[in-house]
Amino acid sequence: MPARRGNYYSGSAATFCRRPLMDPALFRELKSLLGPANVLSQKEDLMLYEFDGSVEKARPEVVVLPLSTEHVSGIVKLATKYQAPVVGRGAGTGLSGGALARGGGVMIVFARMKRILEMDLENRRAVVQPGVVNLDITRAAEKAGLYFAPDPSSQKSCTIGGNVAENSGGPHTLAYGLTVKIHKTEHEVLHVIELLDRACRIGVS
Repeated sequence: MPARRGNYYSGSAATFCRRPLMDPALFRELKSLLGPANVLSQKEDLMLYEFDGSVEKARPEVVVLPLSTEHVSGIVKLATKYQAPVVGRGAGTGLSGGALARGGGVMIVFARMKRILEMDLENRRAVVQPGVVNLDITRAAEKAGLYFAPDPSSQKSCTIGGNVAENSGGPHTLAYGLTVKIHKTEHEVLHVIELLDRACRIGVS
């Protein structure tokens, strides 16, 4: 029976989430899927991902950096196979702790999935990967006199995946609504095995 330990996080709660140590076979399969450079498990690397814009801390057991939808799908399948919790992370600018790995496990960081795949200005639509920075969508649309309405104060660094997960917004949302009102995901995870979002369809005002 593998040893059990408490997940590391700070805060007022006195209890700790306990779960078995991660199976070493999961590390091996993640490295095989993504390549060693895209799988981080050293303490000094994990410390960079144990916090976001909130006051809490929670350290993942492994951080993975996918480059494609197929990578994300493979990661989720492996996490399910080894019964490891999964949390997604954009730029880590959120104030609610939504990007923290409170149960340890696998953190999927979307920073390398940062391409704008399509700008359909006539229909005010954009197809983007989750790691695209919020302000970059406005910059891509401004030549047509358009902008991306949900504009949180961190728009120069926050990403669309995180905006969708946290339903982010700013001053323009008073007129146009929060992120959840104007996006459509192309794919959904089915039973936590199939696909995470390949891209978000974003309405441009």
